[in-house]
Amino acid sequence: MDTYTVEFRIEGTELVPSEVTRVLGLEPCQTRDMAANKDSKRHCTPLWSYDGMSSETDFVEQEWKSLEEGLLFLLDKLSPKRELIQKEFSDYDKYWWCGHFQDSFDGGPTFSPKLLKKLADFGIELIISNYMHSEEDAK
Repeated sequence: MDTYTVEFRIEGTELVPSEVTRVLGLEPCQTRDMAANKDSKRHCTPLWSYDGMSSETDFVEQEWKSLEEGLLFLLDKLSPKRELIQKEFSDYDKYWWCGHFQDSFDGGPTFSPKLLKKLADFGIELIISNYMHSEEDAK
């Protein structure tokens, strides 16, 4: 059975994740700042990521059986902050990051007109990253 993870992400070379948290008043599920580059061999762009659940679930990644359900959940939480996000973080990359974990090559997510309209109104691009997993991985 396919499962999905969904996050709203802001990233950019000058991004200060703690400032995003302060401005939006939301606890991120993950952050990455410039200090991460000092200890890493590969360059990582600063990142602030929000899944709407981590602060409530002790930072356990939320998996959804439906990508639409996960996206609508986050859209409902972030829609009141849409204008603030656009105004305060216009110089940064913003996107919905979706992980699609599948055990076969058939099927995939479907999107209703309601979801497509909400995504278009928010004005942020959608990225779906696909990953294969086997039944043994799920155990």
